[in-house]
Amino acid sequence: MIAPEMHQSWLARQAGTLALSHAQTGNPMALVRAAAWANTLGRLGLHLPLFVVHDLGLLLTAPVGAGGVTLGPRSALLDELRIGAEQRAALRQYHALVETIAASEVIEKAAAWRLRDELVAALLSRILGDLYHRWPDPTKAVGTQLLPLDPPTWQDADLVRHFRGFDPGPLWGFLRFLNGNLLHVYTCVEQIDLDTLRLLGVFSGGSGFAGGADLVDLFGVFQSAEANDVVNFSLELLPSVLETKRSSGVQTFSVDGYASIERRGQLDSLILSEFASDEDLFERKVIDDELYYYGHEKQREEQRRLQYILVDSSPSMRGVRQVFARGLALTLAKKLALQGDEVWFRFFDSRLYDIQKVSTVDFAAPYLLSFKSDRGRNYGKVFRQLHAELVRLRRDERRQIVVYMITHGQCHLPVDLVEQLRKEAFLYGIFILPSSEVALEYLGALHRHQIVDADALATRKGRRDRALDILSDAGERAEPGPEAAPDRRPPRRPAPPGATVGDGRADRRG
Repeated sequence: MIAPEMHQSWLARQAGTLALSHAQTGNPMALVRAAAWANTLGRLGLHLPLFVVHDLGLLLTAPVGAGGVTLGPRSALLDELRIGAEQRAALRQYHALVETIAASEVIEKAAAWRLRDELVAALLSRILGDLYHRWPDPTKAVGTQLLPLDPPTWQDADLVRHFRGFDPGPLWGFLRFLNGNLLHVYTCVEQIDLDTLRLLGVFSGGSGFAGGADLVDLFGVFQSAEANDVVNFSLELLPSVLETKRSSGVQTFSVDGYASIERRGQLDSLILSEFASDEDLFERKVIDDELYYYGHEKQREEQRRLQYILVDSSPSMRGVRQVFARGLALTLAKKLALQGDEVWFRFFDSRLYDIQKVSTVDFAAPYLLSFKSDRGRNYGKVFRQLHAELVRLRRDERRQIVVYMITHGQCHLPVDLVEQLRKEAFLYGIFILPSSEVALEYLGALHRHQIVDADALATRKGRRDRALDILSDAGERAEPGPEAAPDRRPPRRPAPPGATVGDGRADRRG
Protein backbone atom coordinates (compact mmCIF):
# COMPACT_ATOMS: atom_id res chain seq x y z
CA MET A 1 0.00 0.00 0.00
CA ILE A 2 1.22 3.49 -0.80
CA ALA A 3 2.53 5.20 2.35
CA PRO A 4 0.68 8.28 3.71
CA GLU A 5 3.67 10.55 3.08
CA MET A 6 3.48 9.58 -0.61
CA HIS A 7 -0.16 10.68 -0.83
CA GLN A 8 0.59 13.82 -2.89
CA SER A 9 3.37 12.27 -4.96
CA TRP A 10 3.42 11.38 -8.64
CA LEU A 11 3.07 7.74 -7.60
CA ALA A 12 -0.15 8.44 -5.69
CA ARG A 13 -1.57 10.49 -8.56
CA GLN A 14 -0.85 7.73 -11.05
CA ALA A 15 -2.30 5.08 -8.74
CA GLY A 16 -5.44 7.17 -8.32
CA THR A 17 -6.04 7.28 -12.08
CA LEU A 18 -6.49 3.50 -12.05
CA ALA A 19 -9.99 4.07 -10.68
CA LEU A 20 -10.91 5.02 -14.27
CA SER A 21 -9.43 1.90 -15.90
CA HIS A 22 -11.70 -0.25 -18.07
CA ALA A 23 -9.55 -3.39 -18.41
CA GLN A 24 -9.10 -5.84 -15.55
CA THR A 25 -7.26 -9.11 -15.18
CA GLY A 26 -6.65 -11.63 -12.42
CA ASN A 27 -2.88 -11.44 -12.92
CA PRO A 28 -1.42 -9.78 -9.79
CA MET A 29 1.61 -8.58 -11.79
CA ALA A 30 -0.48 -6.59 -14.28
CA LEU A 31 -0.06 -3.33 -12.34
CA VAL A 32 3.68 -3.88 -12.02
CA ARG A 33 3.95 -4.38 -15.78
CA ALA A 34 1.86 -1.25 -16.35
CA ALA A 35 4.29 0.70 -14.15
CA ALA A 36 7.19 -0.69 -16.20
CA TRP A 37 5.50 0.42 -19.43
CA ALA A 38 4.88 3.87 -17.96
CA ASN A 39 8.54 4.18 -16.91
CA THR A 40 9.72 3.23 -20.39
CA LEU A 41 7.34 5.73 -21.98
CA GLY A 42 8.66 8.33 -19.56
CA ARG A 43 12.18 7.78 -20.90
CA LEU A 44 10.76 8.58 -24.34
CA GLY A 45 9.22 11.80 -22.99
CA LEU A 46 5.64 10.52 -22.76
CA HIS A 47 4.05 10.95 -19.31
CA LEU A 48 0.59 9.49 -19.86
CA PRO A 49 -2.06 8.81 -17.20
CA LEU A 50 -1.41 5.33 -15.88
CA PHE A 51 -4.95 4.03 -16.47
CA VAL A 52 -4.60 4.49 -20.26
CA VAL A 53 -1.17 2.79 -20.28
CA HIS A 54 -2.60 -0.02 -18.16
CA ASP A 55 -5.68 -0.63 -20.33
CA LEU A 56 -4.05 -0.51 -23.76
CA GLY A 57 -1.01 -2.42 -22.53
CA LEU A 58 -3.23 -5.23 -21.23
CA LEU A 59 -4.98 -5.44 -24.60
CA LEU A 60 -1.58 -5.85 -26.28
CA THR A 61 -0.43 -8.62 -23.93
CA ALA A 62 -3.47 -10.72 -22.99
CA PRO A 63 -6.55 -11.95 -24.90
CA VAL A 64 -9.98 -10.59 -24.02
CA GLY A 65 -12.35 -13.18 -22.59
CA ALA A 66 -12.40 -16.00 -20.12
CA GLY A 67 -9.10 -16.33 -18.28
CA GLY A 68 -7.78 -13.11 -19.82
CA VAL A 69 -8.86 -9.48 -19.78
CA THR A 70 -12.38 -8.36 -18.93
CA LEU A 71 -13.62 -4.99 -20.15
CA GLY A 72 -15.83 -2.61 -18.21
CA PRO A 73 -15.77 0.27 -15.70
CA ARG A 74 -15.08 -0.14 -12.01
CA SER A 75 -18.64 0.79 -11.11
CA ALA A 76 -18.26 0.49 -7.33
CA LEU A 77 -15.28 2.84 -7.30
CA LEU A 78 -17.00 5.34 -9.58
CA ASP A 79 -20.08 5.34 -7.34
CA GLU A 80 -17.90 5.96 -4.31
CA LEU A 81 -16.18 8.84 -6.11
CA ARG A 82 -19.57 10.31 -7.05
CA ILE A 83 -18.59 10.89 -10.64
CA GLY A 84 -20.87 13.43 -12.36
CA ALA A 85 -22.97 12.89 -15.48
CA GLU A 86 -20.54 14.67 -17.80
CA GLN A 87 -17.61 12.58 -16.58
CA ARG A 88 -19.62 9.37 -16.88
CA ALA A 89 -20.46 10.26 -20.49
CA ALA A 90 -16.72 10.71 -21.15
CA LEU A 91 -16.03 7.32 -19.57
CA ARG A 92 -18.68 5.69 -21.78
CA GLN A 93 -16.89 7.07 -24.84
CA TYR A 94 -13.60 5.77 -23.47
CA HIS A 95 -15.20 2.36 -22.89
CA ALA A 96 -16.30 2.29 -26.55
CA LEU A 97 -12.71 3.15 -27.55
CA VAL A 98 -11.29 0.27 -25.49
CA GLU A 99 -13.83 -2.19 -26.93
CA THR A 100 -13.10 -1.11 -30.51
CA ILE A 101 -9.34 -1.45 -30.01
CA ALA A 102 -9.81 -4.87 -28.39
CA ALA A 103 -11.73 -6.06 -31.47
CA SER A 104 -8.90 -5.10 -33.84
CA GLU A 105 -7.14 -7.97 -35.62
CA VAL A 106 -3.80 -6.28 -34.90
CA ILE A 107 -4.47 -6.32 -31.15
CA GLU A 108 -5.76 -9.91 -31.18
CA LYS A 109 -2.63 -11.20 -32.91
CA ALA A 110 -0.27 -9.10 -30.80
CA ALA A 111 -1.86 -10.44 -27.61
CA ALA A 112 -1.17 -14.01 -28.78
CA TRP A 113 2.56 -13.35 -29.33
CA ARG A 114 3.61 -12.61 -25.72
CA LEU A 115 5.31 -9.30 -26.47
CA ARG A 116 8.09 -8.11 -24.20
CA ASP A 117 7.69 -5.00 -22.07
CA GLU A 118 10.03 -2.83 -24.18
CA LEU A 119 8.12 -3.73 -27.34
CA VAL A 120 4.77 -3.03 -25.65
CA ALA A 121 6.03 0.40 -24.63
CA ALA A 122 7.18 1.10 -28.19
CA LEU A 123 3.72 0.19 -29.50
CA LEU A 124 2.03 2.41 -26.92
CA SER A 125 4.26 5.28 -27.97
CA ARG A 126 3.27 4.60 -31.58
CA ILE A 127 -0.44 4.71 -30.68
CA LEU A 128 -0.46 7.59 -28.19
CA GLY A 129 2.74 9.55 -28.82
CA ASP A 130 1.38 12.11 -31.29
CA LEU A 131 -1.76 12.52 -29.21
CA TYR A 132 0.27 13.24 -26.07
CA HIS A 133 2.42 15.87 -27.79
CA ARG A 134 -0.73 17.64 -29.04
CA TRP A 135 -2.39 17.56 -25.62
CA PRO A 136 -2.28 21.25 -24.60
CA ASP A 137 -2.09 20.82 -20.82
CA PRO A 138 1.07 22.71 -19.67
CA THR A 139 1.30 20.70 -16.43
CA LYS A 140 1.26 17.22 -18.00
CA ALA A 141 4.92 16.51 -17.14
CA VAL A 142 5.13 18.33 -13.80
CA GLY A 143 6.50 16.24 -10.93
CA THR A 144 7.06 13.10 -12.99
CA GLN A 145 9.08 10.29 -11.40
CA LEU A 146 9.86 6.65 -12.06
CA LEU A 147 7.21 4.36 -10.63
CA PRO A 148 8.29 1.53 -8.27
CA LEU A 149 8.14 -2.01 -9.65
CA ASP A 150 7.69 -3.97 -6.41
CA PRO A 151 4.27 -5.69 -6.09
CA PRO A 152 3.62 -4.67 -2.44
CA THR A 153 3.49 -1.02 -3.51
CA TRP A 154 0.50 -1.69 -5.75
CA GLN A 155 -1.23 -4.38 -3.73
CA ASP A 156 -4.49 -3.23 -2.13
CA ALA A 157 -3.81 0.45 -2.92
CA ASP A 158 -6.65 2.74 -1.86
CA LEU A 159 -7.54 4.06 -5.33
CA VAL A 160 -10.43 6.21 -4.11
CA ARG A 161 -8.29 7.96 -1.51
CA HIS A 162 -5.50 8.60 -3.99
CA PHE A 163 -7.92 9.85 -6.65
CA ARG A 164 -9.32 12.37 -4.19
CA GLY A 165 -5.82 13.43 -3.19
CA PHE A 166 -5.22 15.50 -6.34
CA ASP A 167 -7.13 17.82 -8.68
CA PRO A 168 -8.72 15.54 -11.33
CA GLY A 169 -9.38 18.44 -13.73
CA PRO A 170 -6.35 17.77 -15.99
CA LEU A 171 -7.23 14.05 -16.00
CA TRP A 172 -10.76 14.73 -17.24
CA GLY A 173 -9.27 17.15 -19.75
CA PHE A 174 -7.03 14.41 -21.15
CA LEU A 175 -10.00 12.03 -21.36
CA ARG A 176 -12.04 14.60 -23.32
CA PHE A 177 -9.04 15.23 -25.60
CA LEU A 178 -8.63 11.49 -26.13
CA ASN A 179 -12.32 11.04 -26.96
CA GLY A 180 -12.07 13.89 -29.44
CA ASN A 181 -9.33 12.05 -31.35
CA LEU A 182 -10.76 8.55 -31.50
CA LEU A 183 -10.22 8.18 -35.24
CA HIS A 184 -6.54 9.08 -34.86
CA VAL A 185 -6.10 6.42 -32.18
CA TYR A 186 -7.91 3.77 -34.28
CA THR A 187 -5.74 4.62 -37.27
CA CYS A 188 -2.51 4.36 -35.27
CA VAL A 189 -3.57 0.92 -34.02
CA GLU A 190 -4.36 -0.35 -37.51
CA GLN A 191 -1.08 1.00 -38.89
CA ILE A 192 0.98 -1.28 -36.62
CA ASP A 193 2.75 -3.67 -38.95
CA LEU A 194 2.23 -7.27 -37.84
CA ASP A 195 5.18 -8.52 -39.90
CA THR A 196 7.47 -6.17 -37.99
CA LEU A 197 6.08 -7.46 -34.70
CA ARG A 198 6.63 -11.04 -35.80
CA LEU A 199 10.22 -10.36 -36.88
CA LEU A 200 11.09 -8.55 -33.65
CA GLY A 201 9.59 -11.47 -31.74
CA VAL A 202 11.95 -13.85 -33.57
CA PHE A 203 15.01 -11.68 -32.87
CA SER A 204 14.26 -10.46 -29.33
CA GLY A 205 15.84 -13.57 -27.78
CA GLY A 206 15.88 -14.35 -24.09
CA SER A 207 16.77 -10.92 -22.75
CA GLY A 208 14.67 -8.76 -25.01
CA PHE A 209 15.89 -5.27 -25.75
CA ALA A 210 17.75 -3.28 -23.15
CA GLY A 211 19.02 0.26 -22.90
CA GLY A 212 17.70 3.68 -23.83
CA ALA A 213 19.12 3.60 -27.37
CA ASP A 214 17.18 0.44 -28.17
CA LEU A 215 13.92 2.12 -27.14
CA VAL A 216 14.52 4.85 -29.69
CA ASP A 217 15.42 2.23 -32.30
CA LEU A 218 12.26 0.27 -31.53
CA PHE A 219 10.18 3.41 -31.90
CA GLY A 220 11.94 4.21 -35.18
CA VAL A 221 11.19 0.77 -36.61
CA PHE A 222 7.45 1.40 -36.49
CA GLN A 223 7.86 4.89 -37.99
CA SER A 224 9.93 3.86 -41.02
CA ALA A 225 8.46 2.68 -44.32
CA GLU A 226 11.91 1.48 -45.42
CA ALA A 227 12.14 -0.73 -42.34
CA ASN A 228 8.90 -2.41 -43.37
CA ASP A 229 10.40 -3.38 -46.74
CA VAL A 230 13.46 -4.87 -45.00
CA VAL A 231 11.19 -6.76 -42.60
CA ASN A 232 9.17 -8.32 -45.40
CA PHE A 233 12.32 -9.41 -47.23
CA SER A 234 13.86 -10.84 -44.06
CA LEU A 235 10.75 -12.88 -43.29
CA GLU A 236 11.08 -14.55 -46.70
CA LEU A 237 14.60 -15.65 -45.82
CA LEU A 238 14.26 -16.60 -42.16
CA PRO A 239 12.66 -20.06 -42.54
CA SER A 240 15.82 -21.25 -44.26
CA VAL A 241 18.06 -20.36 -41.29
CA LEU A 242 15.95 -20.89 -38.17
CA GLU A 243 16.67 -24.62 -38.19
CA THR A 244 20.42 -23.93 -38.15
CA LYS A 245 22.14 -25.69 -35.27
CA ARG A 246 25.66 -25.84 -34.05
CA SER A 247 27.45 -28.97 -35.14
CA SER A 248 28.44 -31.48 -32.51
CA GLY A 249 31.72 -30.73 -30.82
CA VAL A 250 32.61 -34.33 -29.95
CA GLN A 251 36.07 -35.51 -30.97
CA THR A 252 36.77 -39.27 -31.08
CA PHE A 253 40.26 -40.61 -30.46
CA SER A 254 41.76 -43.71 -31.94
CA VAL A 255 41.73 -47.06 -30.16
CA ASP A 256 45.12 -46.53 -28.55
CA GLY A 257 44.41 -42.92 -27.49
CA TYR A 258 42.50 -41.70 -24.46
CA ALA A 259 40.94 -38.31 -23.80
CA SER A 260 39.97 -38.61 -20.17
CA ILE A 261 39.10 -40.85 -17.22
CA GLU A 262 35.36 -41.35 -16.75
CA ARG A 263 32.94 -42.97 -14.30
CA ARG A 264 31.08 -44.73 -17.10
CA GLY A 265 32.27 -46.70 -20.08
CA GLN A 266 32.66 -50.04 -21.80
CA LEU A 267 34.25 -53.04 -20.11
CA ASP A 268 37.17 -53.00 -22.52
CA SER A 269 37.97 -49.41 -21.40
CA LEU A 270 38.16 -50.29 -17.71
CA ILE A 271 41.37 -49.13 -16.06
CA LEU A 272 43.42 -52.27 -15.38
CA SER A 273 44.24 -51.30 -11.80
CA GLU A 274 40.54 -51.75 -10.93
CA PHE A 275 41.03 -55.51 -11.27
CA ALA A 276 43.52 -55.40 -8.38
CA SER A 277 40.64 -54.93 -5.90
CA ASP A 278 39.38 -57.98 -4.03
CA GLU A 279 36.16 -59.57 -5.25
CA ASP A 280 33.79 -58.01 -2.66
CA LEU A 281 35.18 -54.49 -3.15
CA PHE A 282 35.04 -54.85 -6.94
CA GLU A 283 31.36 -55.87 -6.80
CA ARG A 284 30.60 -52.95 -4.49
CA LYS A 285 32.26 -50.53 -6.95
CA VAL A 286 30.20 -52.00 -9.78
CA ILE A 287 26.96 -51.49 -7.82
CA ASP A 288 27.88 -47.92 -6.78
CA ASP A 289 29.27 -46.88 -10.21
CA GLU A 290 32.66 -46.17 -8.68
CA LEU A 291 34.81 -47.87 -11.32
CA TYR A 292 37.06 -45.78 -13.53
CA TYR A 293 37.18 -46.07 -17.34
CA TYR A 294 39.31 -44.57 -20.05
CA GLY A 295 37.32 -42.10 -22.19
CA HIS A 296 37.83 -42.02 -25.96
CA GLU A 297 35.76 -38.87 -26.61
CA LYS A 298 35.85 -35.26 -25.50
CA GLN A 299 34.45 -31.94 -26.60
CA ARG A 300 36.51 -30.13 -29.19
CA GLU A 301 38.39 -27.11 -28.03
CA GLU A 302 36.26 -23.99 -28.55
CA GLN A 303 37.35 -22.09 -31.63
CA ARG A 304 37.24 -18.35 -31.02
CA ARG A 305 35.80 -17.45 -34.41
CA LEU A 306 34.46 -13.95 -35.05
CA GLN A 307 32.01 -13.26 -37.86
CA TYR A 308 32.27 -9.57 -38.74
CA ILE A 309 29.47 -8.18 -40.94
CA LEU A 310 29.97 -4.74 -42.51
CA VAL A 311 27.04 -3.07 -44.29
CA ASP A 312 27.40 0.01 -46.47
CA SER A 313 24.96 2.74 -45.38
CA SER A 314 26.11 5.51 -47.72
CA PRO A 315 23.60 7.31 -50.01
CA SER A 316 24.60 4.94 -52.83
CA MET A 317 22.81 2.13 -50.97
CA ARG A 318 19.32 3.63 -50.97
CA GLY A 319 16.25 1.86 -52.34
CA VAL A 320 16.44 -1.75 -53.41
CA ARG A 321 20.14 -1.97 -52.53
CA GLN A 322 19.39 -1.04 -48.92
CA VAL A 323 16.48 -3.46 -48.60
CA PHE A 324 18.50 -6.38 -50.00
CA ALA A 325 21.64 -5.53 -48.00
CA ARG A 326 19.94 -5.13 -44.63
CA GLY A 327 17.59 -8.08 -45.10
CA LEU A 328 20.54 -10.28 -46.07
CA ALA A 329 22.68 -8.98 -43.18
CA LEU A 330 19.91 -9.53 -40.65
CA THR A 331 19.34 -13.11 -41.74
CA LEU A 332 23.04 -13.90 -42.12
CA ALA A 333 23.72 -12.62 -38.59
CA LYS A 334 20.93 -14.81 -37.24
CA LYS A 335 22.28 -17.88 -39.02
CA LEU A 336 25.84 -17.35 -37.82
CA ALA A 337 24.68 -16.72 -34.26
CA LEU A 338 22.67 -19.96 -34.31
CA GLN A 339 25.81 -21.78 -35.45
CA GLY A 340 27.47 -20.67 -32.23
CA ASP A 341 29.90 -18.08 -33.60
CA GLU A 342 30.36 -14.62 -32.18
CA VAL A 343 28.83 -12.11 -34.58
CA TRP A 344 29.61 -8.41 -34.83
CA PHE A 345 27.56 -6.09 -36.99
CA ARG A 346 28.59 -2.62 -38.15
CA PHE A 347 27.44 0.06 -40.59
CA PHE A 348 29.91 2.19 -42.53
CA ASP A 349 29.95 5.13 -44.97
CA SER A 350 32.67 7.75 -44.46
CA ARG A 351 33.26 6.24 -41.02
CA LEU A 352 32.78 3.04 -39.07
CA TYR A 353 29.79 3.17 -36.75
CA ASP A 354 29.44 1.47 -33.36
CA ILE A 355 29.79 -2.29 -33.13
CA GLN A 356 26.59 -4.20 -32.42
CA LYS A 357 27.38 -7.57 -30.85
CA VAL A 358 24.88 -10.21 -31.83
CA SER A 359 23.96 -13.43 -30.06
CA THR A 360 20.97 -15.77 -29.92
CA VAL A 361 19.74 -13.97 -26.77
CA ASP A 362 20.60 -10.37 -27.57
CA PHE A 363 19.97 -9.24 -31.11
CA ALA A 364 20.41 -5.76 -32.60
CA ALA A 365 17.50 -6.03 -35.03
CA PRO A 366 15.84 -2.69 -34.08
CA TYR A 367 19.15 -0.88 -34.63
CA LEU A 368 19.70 -2.52 -38.00
CA LEU A 369 16.17 -1.76 -39.18
CA SER A 370 16.01 1.87 -38.07
CA PHE A 371 19.59 3.10 -38.66
CA LYS A 372 19.87 6.18 -40.90
CA SER A 373 22.95 7.85 -42.33
CA ASP A 374 23.31 11.08 -44.31
CA ARG A 375 27.09 11.02 -44.72
CA GLY A 376 29.06 10.54 -47.89
CA ARG A 377 31.60 7.79 -48.39
CA ASN A 378 35.29 7.44 -47.68
CA TYR A 379 36.06 3.76 -48.09
CA GLY A 380 39.84 4.09 -47.82
CA LYS A 381 39.57 5.69 -44.39
CA VAL A 382 37.01 3.11 -43.22
CA PHE A 383 38.98 0.05 -44.23
CA ARG A 384 42.28 1.39 -42.93
CA GLN A 385 40.55 1.77 -39.56
CA LEU A 386 39.16 -1.75 -39.94
CA HIS A 387 42.64 -3.09 -40.68
CA ALA A 388 44.05 -1.57 -37.50
CA GLU A 389 41.24 -3.18 -35.51
CA LEU A 390 41.74 -6.60 -37.12
CA VAL A 391 45.47 -6.45 -36.37
CA ARG A 392 44.71 -5.73 -32.73
CA LEU A 393 42.17 -8.55 -32.51
CA ARG A 394 44.60 -11.02 -34.05
CA ARG A 395 47.50 -9.91 -31.84
CA ASP A 396 45.81 -9.40 -28.48
CA GLU A 397 42.93 -11.87 -28.59
CA ARG A 398 44.08 -14.38 -31.23
CA ARG A 399 40.76 -14.08 -33.00
CA GLN A 400 39.97 -16.06 -36.15
CA ILE A 401 37.95 -13.63 -38.23
CA VAL A 402 35.64 -13.74 -41.24
CA VAL A 403 34.75 -10.32 -42.68
CA TYR A 404 31.62 -9.92 -44.83
CA MET A 405 31.51 -6.68 -46.87
CA ILE A 406 28.01 -5.88 -48.15
CA THR A 407 28.29 -2.90 -50.47
CA HIS A 408 27.91 -1.90 -54.15
CA GLY A 409 30.06 -2.04 -57.28
CA GLN A 410 31.70 1.37 -56.73
CA CYS A 411 33.37 0.46 -53.44
CA HIS A 412 36.92 1.30 -54.58
CA LEU A 413 39.82 0.35 -52.32
CA PRO A 414 43.61 0.25 -52.80
CA VAL A 415 44.75 -3.24 -53.71
CA ASP A 416 47.57 -3.17 -51.17
CA LEU A 417 45.09 -2.34 -48.39
CA VAL A 418 42.92 -5.32 -49.32
CA GLU A 419 46.01 -7.53 -49.41
CA GLN A 420 46.80 -6.42 -45.86
CA LEU A 421 43.24 -7.15 -44.76
CA ARG A 422 43.50 -10.59 -46.36
CA LYS A 423 46.40 -11.44 -44.07
CA GLU A 424 44.22 -10.83 -41.02
CA ALA A 425 40.86 -12.32 -42.02
CA PHE A 426 38.89 -14.28 -44.58
CA LEU A 427 37.33 -11.67 -46.87
CA TYR A 428 33.89 -12.23 -48.38
CA GLY A 429 32.57 -9.44 -50.61
CA ILE A 430 28.91 -9.02 -51.63
CA PHE A 431 28.30 -6.33 -54.28
CA ILE A 432 24.66 -5.38 -54.84
CA LEU A 433 23.11 -3.99 -58.03
CA PRO A 434 26.16 -2.48 -59.69
CA SER A 435 25.32 0.34 -62.12
CA SER A 436 27.84 -1.05 -64.60
CA GLU A 437 30.22 -3.96 -64.97
CA VAL A 438 32.10 -4.50 -61.72
CA ALA A 439 35.72 -3.58 -62.40
CA LEU A 440 37.27 -3.37 -58.95
CA GLU A 441 40.99 -4.05 -59.03
CA TYR A 442 41.01 -5.79 -55.69
CA LEU A 443 38.43 -8.51 -56.49
CA GLY A 444 41.22 -11.04 -56.99
CA ALA A 445 42.49 -10.34 -53.47
CA LEU A 446 39.19 -11.35 -51.87
CA HIS A 447 38.87 -14.95 -50.82
CA ARG A 448 35.36 -14.99 -52.23
CA HIS A 449 32.81 -12.58 -53.61
CA GLN A 450 29.29 -12.44 -54.99
CA ILE A 451 27.72 -9.95 -57.42
CA VAL A 452 23.97 -9.36 -57.23
CA ASP A 453 22.90 -7.81 -60.53
CA ALA A 454 19.71 -6.11 -61.68
CA ASP A 455 18.25 -9.30 -63.15
CA ALA A 456 18.39 -11.02 -59.76
CA LEU A 457 16.61 -8.11 -58.08
CA ALA A 458 13.95 -7.62 -60.75
CA THR A 459 11.43 -10.02 -59.18
CA ARG A 460 10.48 -11.04 -55.66
CA LYS A 461 11.38 -14.67 -56.32
CA GLY A 462 14.69 -13.66 -57.88
CA ARG A 463 15.65 -11.58 -54.84
CA ARG A 464 14.76 -14.39 -52.45
CA ASP A 465 16.57 -17.09 -54.42
CA ARG A 466 19.69 -14.97 -54.84
CA ALA A 467 19.81 -14.15 -51.12
CA LEU A 468 19.26 -17.78 -50.14
CA ASP A 469 22.11 -18.85 -52.40
CA ILE A 470 24.43 -16.32 -50.74
CA LEU A 471 23.32 -17.42 -47.27
CA SER A 472 24.03 -21.04 -48.09
CA ASP A 473 27.39 -20.23 -49.63
CA ALA A 474 28.51 -17.83 -46.90
CA GLY A 475 27.64 -20.22 -44.11
CA GLU A 476 29.45 -23.18 -45.69
CA ARG A 477 32.48 -21.79 -47.46
CA ALA A 478 33.84 -18.98 -45.32
CA GLU A 479 36.79 -20.40 -43.39
CA PRO A 480 38.60 -18.08 -40.95
CA GLY A 481 42.29 -17.54 -40.64
CA PRO A 482 44.85 -15.22 -42.19
CA GLU A 483 46.33 -17.89 -44.44
CA ALA A 484 43.01 -19.20 -45.74
CA ALA A 485 43.47 -20.15 -49.34
CA PRO A 486 40.97 -19.08 -51.97
CA ASP A 487 38.09 -21.50 -52.32
CA ARG A 488 38.66 -23.47 -55.50
CA ARG A 489 36.07 -26.17 -54.93
CA PRO A 490 33.33 -26.38 -57.55
CA PRO A 491 29.91 -25.23 -56.39
CA ARG A 492 27.51 -27.94 -55.23
CA ARG A 493 24.90 -26.58 -57.60
CA PRO A 494 25.00 -24.26 -60.62
CA ALA A 495 25.77 -20.73 -59.48
CA PRO A 496 23.16 -18.07 -60.23
CA PRO A 497 23.93 -15.17 -62.52
CA GLY A 498 26.50 -12.85 -61.00
CA ALA A 499 28.10 -15.38 -58.65
CA THR A 500 31.87 -15.68 -58.67
CA VAL A 501 33.70 -18.73 -57.46
CA GLY A 502 37.29 -19.41 -56.54
CA ASP A 503 39.97 -16.75 -56.49
CA GLY A 504 37.65 -13.83 -57.22
CA ARG A 505 38.12 -13.61 -61.01
CA ALA A 506 34.86 -13.11 -62.85
CA ASP A 507 33.29 -16.48 -63.57
CA ARG A 508 29.75 -15.68 -64.68
CA ARG A 509 27.38 -18.54 -65.20
CA GLY A 510 24.05 -18.33 -66.91
